[in-house]
Amino acid sequence: MKKIFWALVLLGAWFAHGRLVFAEDRLVQWLGQHEGQIWSGDSKACEAYTDNVEVSIRSDEREGDWEVEGGKEELCGYYHKASAAFALLDASTHTEFSEVSVQRKGFPWTEAKLSYVARVTLQMPRLPDKHIVSHDQLTLVRTLQGLKIKSIESQSVQR
Repeated sequence: MKKIFWALVLLGAWFAHGRLVFAEDRLVQWLGQHEGQIWSGDSKACEAYTDNVEVSIRSDEREGDWEVEGGKEELCGYYHKASAAFALLDASTHTEFSEVSVQRKGFPWTEAKLSYVARVTLQMPRLPDKHIVSHDQLTLVRTLQGLKIKSIESQSVQR
């Protein structure tokens, strides 16, 4: 009887943890921290992705279009180059997230689709600000090591 009780307690705790981890406000906070890691060049930023992450990022900018497709190696290579450029240009970013939507799936909520619009302002000394609007969709999985990004699709335009 005690085994059944503890099994139910553990199942309830795992269920409650899934609800908490995939709460909209927690995910936006986590996303902001992750973005900060990316642009500061923190090597831990790539730990947020599964080893088999699927990446599709496209950007339409005045200077030309660019894309990143592939997996973790391509994405982390892009982040490494971008953060180095940010450091050289003494750049800073400010991001606002809106139209956030979370769709939990898998019982007991081991995966979720996170959709949002990110409005990014990129500031560099002696250059005009860049304003970028990005429509993003992430597939997140809950692991024993924490939250991980399983796939990322992003389409952005410079305004």
